[in-house]
Amino acid sequence: MSTIQSSIKVNTSTHLLDKYMLPKVALTVISIASFVGVLLTMTTHGAGNLFQVVTRWLHLISFAFLIGGTMWKGLFAKPAELPEQRSYFARFTAGSYARFRSLMRFILPIFIVTALFDTYRFASMGVASWLVWFEVAIITAVTFTAGYDVFRPVNKEDPFGERTIAKAILALLLVDAIILAAFDVNLAQGGRIWPLVVRSIHLAAFGMWFGGAVWNIFITVPAARKIISLPVVLAASQQLERFRITVRIILPTLIVTGLIQAYPYVGFSLRALTSSFFGWLILTKLILIVILVGVFITCPMWRACSPISGMCKIDDLYNKGN
Repeated sequence: MSTIQSSIKVNTSTHLLDKYMLPKVALTVISIASFVGVLLTMTTHGAGNLFQVVTRWLHLISFAFLIGGTMWKGLFAKPAELPEQRSYFARFTAGSYARFRSLMRFILPIFIVTALFDTYRFASMGVASWLVWFEVAIITAVTFTAGYDVFRPVNKEDPFGERTIAKAILALLLVDAIILAAFDVNLAQGGRIWPLVVRSIHLAAFGMWFGGAVWNIFITVPAARKIISLPVVLAASQQLERFRITVRIILPTLIVTGLIQAYPYVGFSLRALTSSFFGWLILTKLILIVILVGVFITCPMWRACSPISGMCKIDDLYNKGN
């Protein structure tokens, strides 16, 4: 016989090996891997001083926050199908959107400043002027659209109307991924089409994964904790599952496109990986990706995706007894 728990359990363990550390470990690892990736890419540009690398990294991290956040907001947050659950889903979603807007007020200026600096740097290195102005236009469009989304009046009773503008911002950022890739490929590989396609997909995949992970840790869990109830756990669980399905596509894509980008420089030679600073950077990133794969596989198996019982798997809300 199975009985539903009368209350939703929230784990508040302070132990070093608390299971909920795994998503935070994954976010830390992918942050380090992205920094290594930026250093790799900028080495191929001949622009590897620390200030330029950090600025480019902050640009891509803020880009990832925006693209992953708008993906979650526009595609993963959906109304409840059952009428009795709709008010709970709406309250949870409104709370999630409010936290996202709060973070956007901090992240959006970082994106604007670092994106403009990066664009200026690429322009000074000889990237085609039409591409530079295209990037300026996209940055401007993202600034005004996201800025409007942050400061406009909101309807807490029906927050799902905000999904339309989130999808528009997501579309702009996907175009921006192509432009950022064109900047990199233009300097490193002469602007060839195939490297451009691979680089564009790689940047978009990174953004969706990193931004989605940030949403799960810093938005979904805190918002759900404020109004713990079975319908809220169900809403959060459904959103997390949509993200996990997406990551099952994103993760292999990220790995494959990364290997394709590394191949022209080191091939499949272990000696090439260990005989130069560039090779060691590639090897370091490969090791970090292996760690990420391990965390991704372990999280749902160990129910470590969230400290709230039922969010990783809704069946965890049931106690089996005789």
